[in-house]
Amino acid sequence: MNRKPNIICAGMLDTKGEEIRYLASQVKKRGGNPVIMDVSLGHESDWADITLRESLAMTGNTPEDVFILARAAAIDIVAKAGTAKILELYRQGQVDGIIGWAGGIGTTVVTHLMRALPLGVPKVMLATGASGNTRRWLGVSDIYISNPISEKGINKLTKMTVNNGVCAVVAMAKEWVERSEAESEPERPMAAVTLYGTTTAAAIRCDEHMRKKGWDTLYFHQVGSGAAMEDLIRAGEIKAVFDLTPGELTNNYFQSQTNNPESWTGVRFTAAFDMGIPVVAAPGGIDESPFGMWQILPEEYKKEFASGKRQTYRDTGMPYYHNSSMIILPTTLQENKKFSQIIASRLNRARGPALFLLPLKGWSAYDQSAAHASKEMGWAEEGDGPVWMPDERMPQWSKRATQMWKVLEQQIDKGNGNVDMIPCDLHILDPEFAELACAAMDCMLSGTWKPGMFRELDYVVN
Repeated sequence: MNRKPNIICAGMLDTKGEEIRYLASQVKKRGGNPVIMDVSLGHESDWADITLRESLAMTGNTPEDVFILARAAAIDIVAKAGTAKILELYRQGQVDGIIGWAGGIGTTVVTHLMRALPLGVPKVMLATGASGNTRRWLGVSDIYISNPISEKGINKLTKMTVNNGVCAVVAMAKEWVERSEAESEPERPMAAVTLYGTTTAAAIRCDEHMRKKGWDTLYFHQVGSGAAMEDLIRAGEIKAVFDLTPGELTNNYFQSQTNNPESWTGVRFTAAFDMGIPVVAAPGGIDESPFGMWQILPEEYKKEFASGKRQTYRDTGMPYYHNSSMIILPTTLQENKKFSQIIASRLNRARGPALFLLPLKGWSAYDQSAAHASKEMGWAEEGDGPVWMPDERMPQWSKRATQMWKVLEQQIDKGNGNVDMIPCDLHILDPEFAELACAAMDCMLSGTWKPGMFRELDYVVN
């Protein structure tokens, strides 16, 4: 390594000046080059390396503008200005890591800066709120957050906790610099695949196929991380997508504990279509939402279980428990119709090859008939899967699937030559389903795919 890593030490110097000075001194002691950045809301400090005035100038504001505002408005301006400044420094090669030490307000501002930096740039936040709900701060970024126990005061305890964070960010930043200075190896193209635990087998088959083709694969478990996938697609990092489990569509609708973070400003199930990269999608997980604990379920849903309006497990009046802290909220047909309409509208945006595979026998391990279920298929208990809803006319097929088929047939834009939909007499976990997804992706990547392909296969329903 030919230089010391530049590490931003960000904080509210008007109330935490002594603490940020100490933080910076420890960064220097551990071999980093500290750069103190002021994100104060009350008054400016002229001793910062990056003053509040300098940051605010990025957005045409001054400290005097900020100090007269209500706190929420001031936070917004300082966060946006600080983000603009740190991105400017990053583009100039002057940011190798960032660390902050703060209470609630400072953490809100500093993590706003952190979330703007690319994946891989070391980010350590020492936040007294780390023991609570941190999703609004972390978003979809790779921020390491730790509880320093106290946000104020230099003493035996805070020295210990703060130095742990400093050691972490300096070590990561040194590695970051070494990687940037080293000769880069040829990069393998990156594909994304989405999954639940109940759709994992399909994801693994697609992953194995792409790796044999010379690709790397990123898994995105649908508990909020789909937002990161969307951002990486828009950043050009991901070149192909198997969005077989867009389960966050239901999680966002129900506002479950597995939804996309509220600090994320994107829209799920859009980026691949907007960017025109090859995408093979399916309705994996749209049959359900892993909600969280029963105790936090809104009363309206509890009443629906009690009345039978919402599907219950074995007619118990209660949902199925995925584990002790997670119930499965089955989607109703009315909700399924809404999700079908959303899927159609997103498919219609496609600027590149987009295929939607519709497995008629079920969309997860929990969504299958007793006749189809087995340990290998992810459901070894007696009877149907806990959210299985058979079609009256074709009981081997899911009623949700036949309803979605009808909606997609009506609402997919036939004039968009990039889009196709294939109903298949398969379950999403059947090996043939993943084989079809991979075959379609191969054609897309070779430039030979077109709507209407694969209709000759025995399990394709025409």
